[in-house]
Amino acid sequence: MTQSRLIAVVGLVAWLMVGVPAIVRHAGAPPVDLRWTAAFAVLTASLLASFRRPHVLLLLAQSVAVLALVLLRCNGYEGILLAVVAMQLGTRLDRVAGIAWILVQTALLAAATAMQFSPRAALLLTPPYLGFQLVAFFIFDFMAREVAARAALADANRELRAMQEILADSSRISERLRVAHELHDALGHRLTTLTLNLEAALQRTQGAGRANVETAQSLARELLADVRAIVSGSAMSGGVQLEHALQTLITAMPRPRVHLQVSEGLRIGDPQKAHILLRCVQEILTNAARHSAAENLWIVVQEEDGAVRIVAHDDGRGTLERDGFGLSGMRERLERGGGAMRIASEPGHGFGITAVLPLRGAA
Repeated sequence: MTQSRLIAVVGLVAWLMVGVPAIVRHAGAPPVDLRWTAAFAVLTASLLASFRRPHVLLLLAQSVAVLALVLLRCNGYEGILLAVVAMQLGTRLDRVAGIAWILVQTALLAAATAMQFSPRAALLLTPPYLGFQLVAFFIFDFMAREVAARAALADANRELRAMQEILADSSRISERLRVAHELHDALGHRLTTLTLNLEAALQRTQGAGRANVETAQSLARELLADVRAIVSGSAMSGGVQLEHALQTLITAMPRPRVHLQVSEGLRIGDPQKAHILLRCVQEILTNAARHSAAENLWIVVQEEDGAVRIVAHDDGRGTLERDGFGLSGMRERLERGGGAMRIASEPGHGFGITAVLPLRGAA
């Protein structure tokens, strides 16, 4: 069960245990207490909205609504609803800010209880409510940290597996180029020398043996041309198969569903450029998984005009916020490689990003 679902279930149970008796008392028989009804409606609406789209203002509305219920003398147990707020704080605020929030709302709860009941009642009720809130906060804080650690570990594992693909391709490319250079430097040199010697022998040979020397010279030249073609072909066919590395990167992504399209036969000759592109796609995946709440993510990687272009968009909620740490790092990597990045995002219409990296130039 995810954190949000667990909070929803626990919050619903607490809301029922406290709310149902209160509804029976305040809304079950006339005259209806409109002030209490309004406060309870605000609490319910903000609680439900917070489960769908977490926001600090919704938590503030819940705290204020609970304190209003206390001031309206509900049934003496409404303070337990502050523990539901504390659960949500554990997943959305750091420990210092979360504990400070709990202490402030508990102090206000004590003041409201003293005003409507008595100082003795406040002294008896406030400490256990504070304890409930702290327990709820730290349990969900620990859960949030564990989930974040697992996500970070999963990201690191995906990156490591993808980097293994790049390193393996780089090693194969390096070995292929080494062999090609050896052929060119050693065998090519000897074949050139053989051709020159055959040319000299041809000038001194007469009669029937001249045809044999001409045949040997022709074979030597053809063999030299074959060696040069093999060397040239090895250099041209080298490069990192980016699609394999990207497939490895997205395989373990449970959400969102990634639709990847890579130009057929795309190879990146510079492993450092391939690493930049890999990191860019990784950040796009991370952003969609953690911030966009997207169900689908489309990524197109294609080569055009001597550059690789990555176009990605999702069906998440979108945002107008400035670049976060991850996107800023992505922009810096691209700019160091001579590339650029553009973001297109609007609330409710998903998040889009376009990255361009030239295959030649600074890296």
